Amino acid sequence: MTNSSLPLTIADEGARLRRLTRVLFASIWVVPSSLAALQLTVVGDTSGVHYGIGTALLWQGSAWMLWGLWSQLILTLVDRVQLDTARVLPWLALHAGFTVMISAANVLAIAWLDHVFGAVGQVTTYAFALRVVIVNHLDIQVVLYWAVLGAAYMVEFVRRYRERDRAAAELEQKLARTQLEALRMQLNPHFLFNALNSVAELMEMNVKEAQRTLIRVSDLLRLSLRSAGQSLIPVWQEIELVELYLQIARVRYGSGLDVDIDVDPNAVDLLVPSFLLQPIVENALKHGLAPGHPDQSIAVRLVRVGGSLEIVVEDNGKGLDGLLTTSGRFLAAVPSVDGLGIGLTNTRSRLAMLYGDRYAFRMSNQSTGGCRVDIRLPAQS
Repeated sequence: MTNSSLPLTIADEGARLRRLTRVLFASIWVVPSSLAALQLTVVGDTSGVHYGIGTALLWQGSAWMLWGLWSQLILTLVDRVQLDTARVLPWLALHAGFTVMISAANVLAIAWLDHVFGAVGQVTTYAFALRVVIVNHLDIQVVLYWAVLGAAYMVEFVRRYRERDRAAAELEQKLARTQLEALRMQLNPHFLFNALNSVAELMEMNVKEAQRTLIRVSDLLRLSLRSAGQSLIPVWQEIELVELYLQIARVRYGSGLDVDIDVDPNAVDLLVPSFLLQPIVENALKHGLAPGHPDQSIAVRLVRVGGSLEIVVEDNGKGLDGLLTTSGRFLAAVPSVDGLGIGLTNTRSRLAMLYGDRYAFRMSNQSTGGCRVDIRLPAQS
């Protein structure tokens, strides 16, 4: 059995719309047949004869529900014969022929119904009933044919438009996912190489510590692989990555590096882009702090404020060099964010692709020294 919760493909959605259209065009004729039956019961026919509700419903229902059959034929024609401006005359000729055929068949059928049911109130011949129907109803049959045809083409045009629109949206999403994955593939090796460089430096000084650090790198790689293919991961999982990275970083920066990570309980399960915090923390270490110096600190805070997740990363290092310039929603040191490395360049690109203009990213120097990064994202869970 097909799981109804699975998203429909474009073909499935088109087939479902076609089925719904056929059901609608088959059942809509219940409305005029009910009204006509009510009229015969309450007002009567032209001779003033009133009919019982059962007889009136059978009579008028049979007459009007014939269009439930004709509409299915018309829908089949619409499916198979496209309205092409280059072939208008053959299209008109086809539907003119079906107009004559369906109108004639319907007139003959209605005349027979009038002859049979009209005999309840008055004796009529079939020829007389046919003349009356031709005079009173032939033009209505032609109008009904072209009205159904127009409505069917309108639904078909809507279906095609939705298919093209959805196909374009799916293509755009695939391109975005491909670009995001390319950015992740660029970021992860950069991140891993930096960690391995720390291990390589440590091998010359303390082999046992290098082994322990290599285990941490392995854990870090395992967590990274766990989130592979996921654009968004929970905050708690992102914090795990950052804490493991900081354990490796302390090998180089020493015990003088103080890190404070504060996460709002209401923000723990919110979704953030994977590897969002690590390159920002790495940037603080690389550009703001110096290995071996005492009293160096990094503070990371994540707080949910209404419908937003606010992230702050601060350090007490030397801060950003150069003047701050505005670039859209991103403030960076001149000449551009590219000068700050792969991590932050990718961070900006990924945020823009994931959130469009619904995010804010600001880098600034603090008056007390050091750099501050402020990020605001839509709260998603």
